[in-house]
Amino acid sequence: MDEGVSAGVFPGAVTAMALEGEIVFQHAAGRQQDGPEAKSTMPVDAMFDLASVTKPMSGMALMLCIEDGLLTLDDHVAKYVPEYAVGDKASIRIRHLVSHTSGIQSNPKLYHEHEDWSTLLPAYLALPLVGQPGAMFLYSSINFIILALIVERVSGRKLDQLLAERVFKPLELDMTFNPPESLRHRIPATEYIARREAYDWGLVNDKTAQMMGGVSAHAGLFSSAGDLATIGAMLLDGGSRNGVRIMSPAAARVFTNAWTDERGARRGVCWLPGNAKVFGDLLGPQSLGHTGTTGTAMCLVASEKLVVVLLTNRVHPSRDNDLIEPFRPRFFNTVAAALTGTRS
Repeated sequence: MDEGVSAGVFPGAVTAMALEGEIVFQHAAGRQQDGPEAKSTMPVDAMFDLASVTKPMSGMALMLCIEDGLLTLDDHVAKYVPEYAVGDKASIRIRHLVSHTSGIQSNPKLYHEHEDWSTLLPAYLALPLVGQPGAMFLYSSINFIILALIVERVSGRKLDQLLAERVFKPLELDMTFNPPESLRHRIPATEYIARREAYDWGLVNDKTAQMMGGVSAHAGLFSSAGDLATIGAMLLDGGSRNGVRIMSPAAARVFTNAWTDERGARRGVCWLPGNAKVFGDLLGPQSLGHTGTTGTAMCLVASEKLVVVLLTNRVHPSRDNDLIEPFRPRFFNTVAAALTGTRS
């Protein structure tokens, strides 16, 4: 991590790791930010904009709805989103949304064409598919925008309220959407936005999530590495943490293990199947995880009861820095090597 700072991969970073239910390592490196207020030291409890790591965290809300008997993974999306009761869209199931096999277009930047969410959402829902549901993998945040709609409609709760009440508060976590001013000193700034002449600081960097008021299943969460490691440990320990049960062992097992789709490919429920390019040669092939464009990553290895979190501010001050791509698998390889000698 210190080498990453020196090489300009990111201004700063924090990692946290949990093994067999216990957080065994945390480390902060580098600078929290260079602007809008210079802060020279990255705190270990820094609250990062998680970007797409929000997706698996929001997936916990889906699993709670399944536990509550409100829906199933094989329900058709059109049952809850009438706009999808047409053509090929009518065959899309919730399982397709959470595995990016719905055939929905990959992140068209329609927010440039709309001034608020009231017109942007219908535009997203009206997009034609680019493939048959279940026939292809195509990563799209629109899958999770629709998932948030479904969760809110069946639960009667806003996504942020549901997660706070059922997950974050019971586990005493600071993880939150739209962080309050009291947490601002722990939040690294992200990208400098020239048209506003300001940084996204305490404001979600994702432009669609901004138009949604900062709350979505695809982006918007802020969290420390330690809180994410706690979530991961809870999930790999059967859905409970320090005597606090969040979900059933059955739900936790489904959520943290891969399944096989119609084409025989390995998929995850809101997680992406790990691979060597992202999570390294030693952990990648057996992991589930997710990354975020702000420079975040979280990896679960159920067989080892291992959780690895790497949060960075690589988009500060600009998202043009892509050095995180070759750095990340090297980082996860060193984590895997460090397991040597820790298990009997």
